[in-house]
Amino acid sequence: SSKRSMRYWRNVGLSFATPKEAKEGNYVDKKCPFTGNVSIRGKILKGMVISTKMKRTIIIRRNYLHYIKKFNRFEKRHSN
Repeated sequence: SSKRSMRYWRNVGLSFATPKEAKEGNYVDKKCPFTGNVSIRGKILKGMVISTKMKRTIIIRRNYLHYIKKFNRFEKRHSN
């Protein structure tokens, strides 16, 4: 295995561990933040995965509370 070419991978930061598949796998994906030429920008979302039918894309459901001033209470909402 020492003659095998070294695989390029990097630590993207933001307390994300680089997956084992990215270090030892043999896939090629230029849009992968660990092995490709893409950086993580913007917000990091936390949610529940609803669908993985599209290629390289997932749909995430994010639950949140919306405050209603008139009733002095919160209502549950979600975005997909």
